[in-house]
Amino acid sequence: MLFPFSALLLLTLGSVGAPSTDPTPGMQTGSDSLRLAAFDTTWTRIRDTHYDPEWGGVDWYGVRDEFRPLVEASESSDDFHRIMEEMLDRLGESHFVFIPATVADPDVTAAGRGDPGMRVRWIDGAALVTEVRPEGGAARAGLAAGHEILAVEGQVVAELTKGFRELDQEAAAWIDAVLAARIRGTPGRRLALEIRDGGDQVRELEVELAEPAGEWVQFGYLPPFRLEVEDRELRPRGDEGPRIGLIRFNGWFPLAAPLIAEAVHRHRSGDGIILDLRGNPGGVGAMAMGVAGHFLDDRVELGEMRTRDTALRFVVNPQRIGPDGSRVQPFQGPLALLVDTHSASTTEIFVGGLKALGRGHLVGETTAGQVLPAHVVILPTGDRLMHAVADFTASDGNRLEGAGVRPHTPVPLSREVLLAQGDPTLDHALEWMLAQSAVTTENSP
Repeated sequence: MLFPFSALLLLTLGSVGAPSTDPTPGMQTGSDSLRLAAFDTTWTRIRDTHYDPEWGGVDWYGVRDEFRPLVEASESSDDFHRIMEEMLDRLGESHFVFIPATVADPDVTAAGRGDPGMRVRWIDGAALVTEVRPEGGAARAGLAAGHEILAVEGQVVAELTKGFRELDQEAAAWIDAVLAARIRGTPGRRLALEIRDGGDQVRELEVELAEPAGEWVQFGYLPPFRLEVEDRELRPRGDEGPRIGLIRFNGWFPLAAPLIAEAVHRHRSGDGIILDLRGNPGGVGAMAMGVAGHFLDDRVELGEMRTRDTALRFVVNPQRIGPDGSRVQPFQGPLALLVDTHSASTTEIFVGGLKALGRGHLVGETTAGQVLPAHVVILPTGDRLMHAVADFTASDGNRLEGAGVRPHTPVPLSREVLLAQGDPTLDHALEWMLAQSAVTTENSP
């Protein structure tokens, strides 16, 4: 199954009324009937709201006949969850996700919120540190980009990932999700790691988990999400060189909109802006139109979203009023967009749309290719169903689902590159920015 379930456009579409041939839940009480009711709700909603009335060539009625008896015979919640996930996998697209009730429980989410101050990704068959925050526990413990995580709390990573490595193209996404969960825990506790450092020495160390930055947001029926928006000024050539604003945010939720506006405003008079959207899984799709308006002064199209019955154009909304109420112009200077394989959904709508319009230079890795707008509902069991209800095409006609958005400047990551450069993606973006600055200087009167 395509994994990042927090990446989506939330719609408020209801399902169409069902004909009398629908399976109907039994009248008995208990977990068995609830599972069947949840299955029936899932199957019917996808039948009625999938953007393709042919379900991408899948025999959806045949799927019902195959899987409903399995649900009826299931003896535990774990069995039921596995069956539902396998059924949704048949569709072969993103944003068809079964979310167990325990995952959406705020208490469970809070228990695993402790932040080690680093990102770990599965690259070239190893769990590599790709980012270390200066103020976090990982930095204090001596971890750096390129270090390999060999074991977490005594559990060897090679064993932890063994079952996922057979998934080919999807393996890295699944393993990254498992690793992200394993390196979190209760704030204040210390996480025991075995690592291979930059000198190929195997060491044991402990990383203190801290309360993460940002603010918890709850949107619709999604699990709670920790939203972060941060910015700083970069001076790659010292005090006399160009001033470049670096803005990072990790989710497209309404609370982020004014914070992004304030960050853009702080760097409006600078020589360039870099938006760091690496690891950003998405959120509310409509936000792409407003954020794009900070960088485009015309009401041009980012693309089109199509449900089974309707089409909605995503039109840029130019932002001409600053956070302080003053009249401003959208930023017209150089714009770089940092992306990776975990940049998904609304992030892809945004960067794919800007790329098609020739606005912004993309640096990093091809994005996730998981862009289908979706709806989330609560099932009778208390579990959540995310199901895609629309498709999205960029303004140049490119369909992004399954393909992703390719960067202008690809930056392959490896242990060697991470050890040598720390953040090669940002380095390449700065090189491009400095080149734009040089061109501007040459063309100045």
